[in-house]
Amino acid sequence: MGSSYKHVFTPMTIKGVEFKNRIESAPMSPKLTTADGCITTEFLEFFRPIARGGPAVVTIGNSAVDLSESQDETRHADLGHDDVMLGLSRYVDMCENYGALASIEVNHSGMDAVYEFTHRAPYGPSACYTADELRRAKENGREPVQVIEMDHEKIQQTVDKFAEAVLRCKKAGFKMVLLHGGHGNLIPQFLSPFSNKRSDCYGGSLENRARFPLEVLDAIRKKVGPDFIIEYRISATEFVEDGMGVEETLEFAKMIQDKIDILHVSAGMRAVVSKIPYMMQPMYLPHRFNVHFAERFRKELNIPITAVGSIMNLQNAEDILANGLADMVAIARPFLADPELVRKAAQGRDDEICPCIRCNYHGRVTRGKGIACAVNPLCGREMQFPRGVEKAPEKKKVVVVGGGPAGMQAACTARERGHDVVLFESAAQLGGNLIPASALDFKHDVRSYMNWAVRRTEKSGADIRLSTPATPELIAAEKPDALIIAAGARPFVPPVRGIDAPHVMWAPEADMGTKAVGEHVVVLGAGVVGYESAAALGKKGHKVTIIEMQPSAVGLMAAGAARFTLMDMADQAGVSLRLSTALREVHEKSIVCCDLTTGEEFELPCDSLLLAAGLRPRKDVVDALRHCIAEPDVYIVGDARAPQSIATAVNQAFGAASEI
Repeated sequence: MGSSYKHVFTPMTIKGVEFKNRIESAPMSPKLTTADGCITTEFLEFFRPIARGGPAVVTIGNSAVDLSESQDETRHADLGHDDVMLGLSRYVDMCENYGALASIEVNHSGMDAVYEFTHRAPYGPSACYTADELRRAKENGREPVQVIEMDHEKIQQTVDKFAEAVLRCKKAGFKMVLLHGGHGNLIPQFLSPFSNKRSDCYGGSLENRARFPLEVLDAIRKKVGPDFIIEYRISATEFVEDGMGVEETLEFAKMIQDKIDILHVSAGMRAVVSKIPYMMQPMYLPHRFNVHFAERFRKELNIPITAVGSIMNLQNAEDILANGLADMVAIARPFLADPELVRKAAQGRDDEICPCIRCNYHGRVTRGKGIACAVNPLCGREMQFPRGVEKAPEKKKVVVVGGGPAGMQAACTARERGHDVVLFESAAQLGGNLIPASALDFKHDVRSYMNWAVRRTEKSGADIRLSTPATPELIAAEKPDALIIAAGARPFVPPVRGIDAPHVMWAPEADMGTKAVGEHVVVLGAGVVGYESAAALGKKGHKVTIIEMQPSAVGLMAAGAARFTLMDMADQAGVSLRLSTALREVHEKSIVCCDLTTGEEFELPCDSLLLAAGLRPRKDVVDALRHCIAEPDVYIVGDARAPQSIATAVNQAFGAASEI
């Protein structure tokens, strides 16, 4: 009997090519090519679990038509030379081995090409200094480089580069490509009045601004012929003033629908960093974020439509397809969290699928780090663990201290290795700091992950001992071969007068509702935790002020581009922010602060003070246990080592347990 996802698993045929289902792996760029943009075995193996997992299409992301002038990331494929074709052909063969279609996102970054990579001025529709270039120039102590306005000869050369790049893909065995006409890359830079200030035949009216995209499409079609599938990616709206909006984008889509085979409807642009969350939504934004755009385009066009944007599982996909909102559904980050999500769902094993928390931890690749996932530690380790963790050559006894994200991951991985595991947790339930971290309504992605992790741990076969603080005596009684200390962290409490007052609490205690909160709330710390609590309380009608010692909210940088969404949430909730402000004293109905710029002290009304000034490792627990067995066999992981994130906890714990 087949699955309950009847619409997801209904095949579709375009130009004689069958799509075995309606799920597309949205474009991802793991930054694992060679320096000159060729496909490596490591690159290939990154995509293998996704192809094996069951989608109809597996798409390589952001591949340049000419890396030498359009490189905008550390490592991505260069379609500008024939040397790339061997690796591409291996990629096609790999995908086809699992019945999946290989696709690739063909792109030119235009004015967003990075000088530090190309060592030349970028090209674009109009001369300007981009915001990113001004920032990079300042950071690197150099003069900013102006975008070169492309003349007609350069435009035609670039049109030809697109066509040659797609032809190389066809020669390598691809039956389709995804042409990137969204997110503010070169093609939409010509299309958008935000970036196109030209006064010639390529600027001004929509017909003129559309000339370059149309020429690219015509040149590609001439090269690859009528039977090759072109999927075209758009931003339905760029979410910026003077940018493309839905109505004009829809008008443009009607101009190209006879030249393409599928329209892939995304949104947002990267040129304005505060708008990046709209193209890669953080956990604070709704699921199925762009689907209403896809629905609108499907109603008014006569070609298949792909929906993308925080479509988190096959039930989301089934609902979208069943209601006629789109013809295909593209998913990216959930495949990082669990490449097997399609197969597991089809087999009725939905509760085994590791949920994506939309933390965008994979974005570390833009900082020169390896691809990784916060909740799937196998991501980026495909060469080391081609089929997951293997049984250990010798069965051992492993004790894990702590039942938070690190402890649960350690216990599960050790059990997968075949070891006997005893897990001590001082609380009455598993979860650790995931419990407060998932308490707020808009943290449902984290809550889903916590519930999955708890279920997985409970089913792992580990001997779980709740309400049992670990002691040297308890550990010694188990005679373990290895000890993993994942004891977590506790909130930092500043040493000021009155800090032990009953109306002072850790911010997550307010989130969970375990402590009552008054009308005038002050949050100490302008990091992610503080902003989340402040936004939630402000929305409920409390008068909230955040105070921060630093001259800027540097703690928010941990959220990446999601910080803009979080700040918007706080602003909309009426939250006030006071920077360069130190807490000096706590009174019953107020606090005394110091303006670190002027040195002056002042009072703020405060009947609830929320602490969100960071965490400190439980060093007392670590130090009491770290000598229980031979020290090289003791592993300290997660917040117990240094408080950072779910991603750090999970990946450190996996790394330790996978080596025992």
